[in-house]
Amino acid sequence: MTSALVLGAAGGVGRAIVARLATGGTHVVAVDQDPTVRQLPGVHAVLVGDATEPAVIGRAFDAAPEAPTVLVHALLHELRAPLGELTAPQWHRVFDVGLVSAWQAAAELVRRKGAGPASVVLVGSVHAHGAAPGCAPYAVAKAGLGALARAAATEWGPLGVRTNVVEPGFVPVERNAHRWRDPAARARVEADYPLGRLCSPEEIADVVAFLAGPSSSYVNGVCLPVDGGYLAALPEVTKGGAAGPRP
Repeated sequence: MTSALVLGAAGGVGRAIVARLATGGTHVVAVDQDPTVRQLPGVHAVLVGDATEPAVIGRAFDAAPEAPTVLVHALLHELRAPLGELTAPQWHRVFDVGLVSAWQAAAELVRRKGAGPASVVLVGSVHAHGAAPGCAPYAVAKAGLGALARAAATEWGPLGVRTNVVEPGFVPVERNAHRWRDPAARARVEADYPLGRLCSPEEIADVVAFLAGPSSSYVNGVCLPVDGGYLAALPEVTKGGAAGPRP
């Protein structure tokens, strides 16, 4: 049976990923600083700790019943501040949580894996392709995941390790509830998406499970938007509701 590590397992998307993998018969080791990770059902083991610390990553691998062949990185550190007011420690923390820990955990998987194939799935964002005021470190870290996946694909592909990125659009979870619980606020967000609705955490989890499993055995080094067409649409389509350019 496959063993998987899920880092950032207590978040809204992380919980859905854990549930999807566990339901499919995977032994899941769930890792998060949030102690509510202990409440997740169906997992093989739970570790409460800071996944930016190599010792925590090591303990997570040790907790699996066999060498994990799937790693899912769904960690993020939210920080909103004007670009000119950010400090170096703030940048470092966002990068440590959202990018460096992904490399650390993936490198540990490679060191420990056996002869068979393995899959690393990094949860990125459409913010890798654009910017929103006040969110520069987040966007840069998410863009870095794509570069990391491409580097890993070329260096670790010959070892049988595939590395890919899932890039969600807006996903309604508890941390962004102020943008979707109110019907009017939700409608404004939905207007940005050609499908006219928001993505569920479970839809992201389904794509993660696909990239983690054998059905994607020749997919490597890819950044896959799961955004309902958000990146494909011109602003006049989403904001104006038109099917084509305005005269």
